[in-house]
Amino acid sequence: MDAMIDLFRDIDRMAPGSRETTLRAFTAATKGNDVQVIVEFGCGSGISTLLLAEQSAAHVTAIDTCQAFLDRLQTKATAAGVSDRITIVNQSMDKSWPSGTQFDLIWCEGAVYNMGLETALTQWRPLLSNSGRIAVSDLIWLEGYPEEAVRNFWEKEGLFMPTMQEAEALFEACGYRMIDRFVYPDSDWENYYAPVRERLSDWAAGWHDADEAKSTVRMFEDEMKVYEDFGSQYGYAFFVAEVVN
Repeated sequence: MDAMIDLFRDIDRMAPGSRETTLRAFTAATKGNDVQVIVEFGCGSGISTLLLAEQSAAHVTAIDTCQAFLDRLQTKATAAGVSDRITIVNQSMDKSWPSGTQFDLIWCEGAVYNMGLETALTQWRPLLSNSGRIAVSDLIWLEGYPEEAVRNFWEKEGLFMPTMQEAEALFEACGYRMIDRFVYPDSDWENYYAPVRERLSDWAAGWHDADEAKSTVRMFEDEMKVYEDFGSQYGYAFFVAEVVN
């Protein structure tokens, strides 16, 4: 974990994405809905947190378990003049909340795999107000029958991806109505991989544990090669849904 924290010390984006993608999902999540309080799970160093605060007058509670990333978020929020509307909390995504805690919008961009989509949708639903909405991005299969090599790679990583249709059905089964869903463009993946690719070599040369550095470099190189070879078969999708009462 320390190696990953150090690798991403100066990298803002910790998953595929872009300002445009976040804005599209946020626009769908707030259209016709009065959003005053937001909780963001897995905020990292806050690249989306700051945008949520910038685009609304809502108060954002930002949740993550990495204090180094949260410290960076605090610094950036202060510099952006929005620290009074962001509450930063170091806690796990699946921690219980006091009875009666409710938010108008739950946000989780590129981090729901830590819990699993079904678990997250189930556990977070009581946190939403009557008109509450949820915006979550997750990996899905873009083709119904992915090749064995790419399927095996992600299963070894502990990820068992649904198709778009399976994900939509899961939202419905968990008590949500879909408002919008869309697949990230290829450029969002390059926004993530390009800074990592640029930093890997120098970071590995300076990391104190040579074996750990080699393992980390190999992990990212393998992942990027899989995307290069099979990226048309899987991708990130954003899902925006509202509670069905």
